[in-house]
Amino acid sequence: MPSREEIAQKLQEFIDAAGRLRGLDHGSADWALWEDEVHGYLQSRVDQQAATDFQNKLHNVTPVFLGPIAFHSDYVRALDSAVVHLEVVKARVERGKYDPAPKIQLIPVNRPASIFIAHSGEPAALFRLTRFLEALGVKPVVAEWLPFKGRQVPEQARSAMDGCAAAIVFATAADAVGGRKQPGRGALIETGILQERFGSKVIYLVEEGAELGPMADGFANESFRQDCLEKAFHRIVVELKAHKII
Repeated sequence: MPSREEIAQKLQEFIDAAGRLRGLDHGSADWALWEDEVHGYLQSRVDQQAATDFQNKLHNVTPVFLGPIAFHSDYVRALDSAVVHLEVVKARVERGKYDPAPKIQLIPVNRPASIFIAHSGEPAALFRLTRFLEALGVKPVVAEWLPFKGRQVPEQARSAMDGCAAAIVFATAADAVGGRKQPGRGALIETGILQERFGSKVIYLVEEGAELGPMADGFANESFRQDCLEKAFHRIVVELKAHKII
């Protein structure tokens, strides 16, 4: 059974490790593993309240610009808040506030699923879509809204897909080809990658007037208008429930 000094030392290791997360994309395996390890250790060696408070602070992400979605810097601020909490817990352990190794039942971390969004342009409807997904309790992932760190667009998209449970192709009518409107190139170039990566967990939302062609055959799809997304939202709920994502 670890002593208070050993528990305090372990908490310091977690605090030091958090510094390395600041330069990594939120949602990466390193973030998830760190959260799981810290949460479990607090439960098993400190107490349930300390573990719950840690998770709440880590997930209390409020966009500083009050926009529809959080950026990497917003997640870093939440990480800093969680680290401050760990420092407080460490100080209390050192003062004898907690008894080592209390006997409690471990509760698994409940982390929201991430949904990758392929799109072209940034119409107002895209922001409505991200807000709707957040209201469902899932995390929208838009590659262009994450730090590029010198990556080219294809590499950035593949990196953003890591850890996502499903994908949505938000195909707005943009490009006219032979007198017909097609979705913008941004939504189309990622289609093959998405189908390979997510299989049947790709949902196509196609703006009325745009022709997607056979690439969406066999996949869930729904049409929408920029001013009316209700049918698209219903299709998202149906598909995510079918795949047990929500």
